[in-house]
Amino acid sequence: MAIEVNASSAICSKCGKSYGRRKGYFPVNYGLLYKGVGYVSVCKDCIDAMYNGYLSQCNNAKDAVRQMCRKLDLYWSDKVYEVVERKNTTSTMMTSYIAKINTVSYSGKSYDDTLAEEGTLWNWGVQATVQEIPVYSNEDTTQEEPEISDDVIAFWGTGYTPEMYESLEQRRSYWMSRFPEDYELDIGTEAIIRQICSLELDINRDRAAGRAVDKSVNALNTLLGSASLKPAQKKGDADASIYNTPMGVWIDRFEYKRPIPDDATEDEKNYFKKYILAWFGGHLSKMFGIKNANTKLYDEEIAKYRVCRPEFDDDSDDDMMYDILSDADDGTDDLPDIGGDEIDDED
Repeated sequence: MAIEVNASSAICSKCGKSYGRRKGYFPVNYGLLYKGVGYVSVCKDCIDAMYNGYLSQCNNAKDAVRQMCRKLDLYWSDKVYEVVERKNTTSTMMTSYIAKINTVSYSGKSYDDTLAEEGTLWNWGVQATVQEIPVYSNEDTTQEEPEISDDVIAFWGTGYTPEMYESLEQRRSYWMSRFPEDYELDIGTEAIIRQICSLELDINRDRAAGRAVDKSVNALNTLLGSASLKPAQKKGDADASIYNTPMGVWIDRFEYKRPIPDDATEDEKNYFKKYILAWFGGHLSKMFGIKNANTKLYDEEIAKYRVCRPEFDDDSDDDMMYDILSDADDGTDDLPDIGGDEIDDED
């Protein structure tokens, strides 16, 4: 029997919105329930909203897609899902899956075929097999919802689920660990950190759902730049801090991080003082041509690292050449006298 396709106006059976045509707004499907028109009776926007709802409950894109197949009487296949998951596309995971099962290989199949292939189509009253999707309920009495403090709600705002608050707090703890322990965020940086954490969760959710994340990643990079948290910025700040840190700050760091031990000798205790007088005061005095105790101390310290050219006696070079050119095998010395006298030419 030929498939009859009606491309006239349609109304979504879920949201009730009216569309001038089905094509482009309703997914194509030639299953048993949709054979007369060739389209699913629920619009794409409602399908994506339902899929996101299941995804937020089970936190697993594969389980959410299968639940949608069961809801809409669509054919489910692990192999088809794996193929769709590997593809990099701008369409949502659910839209891409529906398009894949509408190929010739799976055309006309429904969720009944899935259950028949798994052998669970007529197993009434039997517990679901491992392949079946678990039922997620908000009325789960075995596990209490975590308590969210008022401070957490005040920071993130209202409207999130307890699981979302926990995820946001985890990201917040991660970013705060990058700052010193006694560092207090100003209100601007705090607002940026809040947006960064929220955007990271949105990116992870969209990537799991197969949606494009390019715009979100660009927005995240902009936020990182605003908070001066980009790797290039952090490296530049670190390099600048080395050269722009005042001497008093360096002294303070040495005193707290590498202090002089109590049992240090007198020379060890005076080392830092001598270091400053020689390499700072002495060098500065030397530059301006001032002669004082510091310049003398500087000359003594710099002499330890100065390399001087060695001096040799006048005869040392002749002795070295004589040893090199002498016959070491037989012990004879057939060389002419090179002590400085001229050698007569033999006629």
